[in-house]
Amino acid sequence: MKLRIVLVLIVMALIAGVYYRTHEKPAPTEVRRGGGAGGGALVVRTLPVALRDLPRVLDLPGTVEATKQVAIVAQKSGVLQQQRVQEGQMVNAGDLLFTLDARPLRAEIDKSRAALAGVQAAEREAGRLVAQLAPLNAPGYISRKEFADAQLAQEAARANASAARATLQAAQLEWNNTQLRAPIGGRVGRINVQPGSLVQANAATPLTTIIAPGALDVRASVAQTDWPQLAAARARGKVFAEVYGNASNTLSARGELVFVDNLIDPTTGSVSIKVRLSAPPISLLPGQGVRMRLLLGDEAGVLVIPDAALQQAQEGSFVYVVRAGKAMLQRVTAVRTLDDNVVVAGGLVAGEPVLIEVPQRLKAGDKVKLETPKSGQSRIPGNRSGTHKARPARADHAPGAQP
Repeated sequence: MKLRIVLVLIVMALIAGVYYRTHEKPAPTEVRRGGGAGGGALVVRTLPVALRDLPRVLDLPGTVEATKQVAIVAQKSGVLQQQRVQEGQMVNAGDLLFTLDARPLRAEIDKSRAALAGVQAAEREAGRLVAQLAPLNAPGYISRKEFADAQLAQEAARANASAARATLQAAQLEWNNTQLRAPIGGRVGRINVQPGSLVQANAATPLTTIIAPGALDVRASVAQTDWPQLAAARARGKVFAEVYGNASNTLSARGELVFVDNLIDPTTGSVSIKVRLSAPPISLLPGQGVRMRLLLGDEAGVLVIPDAALQQAQEGSFVYVVRAGKAMLQRVTAVRTLDDNVVVAGGLVAGEPVLIEVPQRLKAGDKVKLETPKSGQSRIPGNRSGTHKARPARADHAPGAQP
């Protein structure tokens, strides 16, 4: 009985095994993505190598300054008596801004005027005496010495009158220095003194600053290593510039190079330049830091790739380029960068697709398939090739994969 049960169990197990093998599908063999013999192809994102003209630029930090700006500084020490303007007020050239205590100078002016009146009277008297003696001198009714003495007295009176007038003018100039007027029209800045304060002559801190409305300049420095590029661009014609706010990469204004210093500063090794902005926006203020891009002309017919495609290794720069359906490693030399574009030399051909995203497990020689662009998508998002969005020139792109 027991033997029969064992045989039944064995038969049932055999039947179950046959049923499983005939009705269940075998599991497929796992295929590694990324190529290899018989493997599937990775879908990769690419952009073609472009052959085009690319602008030559110099990106520099700069400082905005007013084209016309005057610091109001007292030329004479004294107590500030009156403040005739307020901060932010618009003034015209010649408007009175501040007055210092001028009472001692007023007394000096009155004294000088009195002295001048006295010597002028003496001058007139000496002239009258010479006029009276002149008809008597020719016939010999008076001695020659007497007439000569009268002429000498007249000359002395004239000299005294001239000295008195100079003294009065000096006193008036001193008084004028107590009346501080606007040398240009513009807007009054911060006022650093109050009535009753002692004002020192030629102090380091001005009483206020007047800035003329309208034109603004951007001052910057060009390193002597970059100076030959700028000199060559100036030799070809006018040099223009774009100015970007430091807080963003938005274009703020455009301008023209109007000044280049005639020497290289030995302490900094740079040349001072100035760009005059045309129609500057109200968002730019004197003293503001900006980024300035000098446009030095176009470089014709260069190979350009997006910087996302450039990889780095110990041996140098390289890209992955798709050739015959495979991702091939191509060594390149990064010549220069502009925004998200890199000018390269060596081994690439215009139109070849280069990878802008490198899969982690990708190896040189793996099979790849180009990603199909979405409808209406002209280029891969994130690539701003062809734009002029300013950012400082950077080192070559850090690698996401090593060869």
